[in-house]
Amino acid sequence: MRQYPASMRWVWIFLTTIAVVAAAAMPFHAPVRAWLEERSAQKPTAPTGPPAVTAERQYYVLLAMIEVEPKDADDDAWDATGSGPDLYYEVHWQGQRIFESTTKEDTLVAKWSNSAIRVGDLFEAVSIDDSIKAARITVRANAPIEIVVYDKDVASDDEIGRWSVDPSTLRVTDQRVLKPAPGIVSAVIRVLALDGVEFGDIVK
Repeated sequence: MRQYPASMRWVWIFLTTIAVVAAAAMPFHAPVRAWLEERSAQKPTAPTGPPAVTAERQYYVLLAMIEVEPKDADDDAWDATGSGPDLYYEVHWQGQRIFESTTKEDTLVAKWSNSAIRVGDLFEAVSIDDSIKAARITVRANAPIEIVVYDKDVASDDEIGRWSVDPSTLRVTDQRVLKPAPGIVSAVIRVLALDGVEFGDIVK
């Protein structure tokens, strides 16, 4: 019988052992992989993006930006002098007008911040809630909000456009809507949680 060196015998024993272990593990490989894949699929994933509003919770709602068409519904200039419209908007909720914005003069694109802090407010104990210039609503079923945009005039204000928004579809962030109503090119609706506003939010 042929004799092999001791080192060769150890190599042979090692390779044989590896082969036996691999053969024994093969029947379990597929089930284990399937179990691991199933566990990975069941692992909850963190939600992405800004949070959605919650029913029966209170929020601030305002227009951060509005752009209107360059001419009115009759295809005429907004003003007899040829200047742009003087834009402001209202928010209606549950049959009531609950907010009216300041007026932005002679512009097709108007922007509003979350606040309108006066110089005197800096020396008084003005709360964050009092500084926020926005509508306050409770998200509730069958209680849409209505946004109405006007051109302010000396004789009477002209309505440019209006549209309804289901509050439950909103998120706590800025959301842009395109052509929400005739006369309106686009608008940015800003939503803030009423009980989670910090000082940094009022200077946006």
